[in-house]
Amino acid sequence: MELGGTKFDIGLVMSLAGMSTLLLTPISGILGDIYKKKYLLLIGTLGLSLVNLGFLFFDEIYYSYLILRFFQGCCFSFFFVSAGTLVAENSKNENQTQALGFFGVFTIINHALAPTISIEIVKYFSYDYFFISTILFALLSFIIILNLNSEENEKNNFKKEINFLIPFKDKKLIFLYLIMFLMGGTFLTCLNFGMVFAKSLNVLPLTTFFIAYTIVALIMRIFFGWMPDKYGEMTVCKPALILYGISIFVLSQSFNYWTMLISGALFGLSHALVYPSIYSLALNFSDENSKTKVFSICSVSFTFGGMLFSIIGGYVAELFSFKIMFLSCSIIVTLGLYFLTNLLLKEIEYDS
Repeated sequence: MELGGTKFDIGLVMSLAGMSTLLLTPISGILGDIYKKKYLLLIGTLGLSLVNLGFLFFDEIYYSYLILRFFQGCCFSFFFVSAGTLVAENSKNENQTQALGFFGVFTIINHALAPTISIEIVKYFSYDYFFISTILFALLSFIIILNLNSEENEKNNFKKEINFLIPFKDKKLIFLYLIMFLMGGTFLTCLNFGMVFAKSLNVLPLTTFFIAYTIVALIMRIFFGWMPDKYGEMTVCKPALILYGISIFVLSQSFNYWTMLISGALFGLSHALVYPSIYSLALNFSDENSKTKVFSICSVSFTFGGMLFSIIGGYVAELFSFKIMFLSCSIIVTLGLYFLTNLLLKEIEYDS
């Protein structure tokens, strides 16, 4: 916005990473099922450090920022898909959801720490120092991954490993992809615009929603992450999905610190249980030759939803208000997720 951008530009720039993730998913998914995932992790972290370096030299919104965000998404796709599948492969089936939940804990921590620390760095130093810090963190990740032991995948069926259409032949997986699409669309919209919304309401600190979301999500993942494994992913998901829609409704009606805090807490409580459960279900429904591809499709569905909703959300906020934007998200996600979970349950019952 300091460079002259509008609310719509925020959504557009933020969404470009999702677009590149969408394009890179077939490649990262196929490569992850064939080669060492360590290689993709190294490419992702090193590439991210180089891309972030570009922000020090270019600051034109409609050219350099869009291009750099595009390549950020490419690097993220290589890294996240391989990392998530690697966690699932190295965990026991009875603890898979909990393991994926702990993997997500560190992503959750970033959702609070990244904007909070970034604001302080920019406030007391400059945007250049902010981008330098992201470069250093990416390089630190690269060094850590160099010491990671990762076995080469066994190539049992090369045709299955390169066939990207196999994960779309199961209706249950398709319903899970659609659920992830709606989750990602509303989740990333709330994160992308949450701080700008707080600023418009003069709510301090601006990161109230992020902090509440993070604290509650961490508590849920650390102390209650076992619930989906014990009681069943769908048993936990259904009420959590309804609560997720309610949390966004509360955000749309927020007007002070406490309403933002309550919204963030409900958001964290519901998302903490749903996100790893959906990934775990998807991996359970996939065969051994397609797990990375299935994980990558779930990831890109989530990111593509965020990309599309961010663009539309920015436009709605520009024409009407943030309240209308968040209210629309709440209605869409509540009705959509209720409908999709019912279809998914019928398909699971049919197969069993």
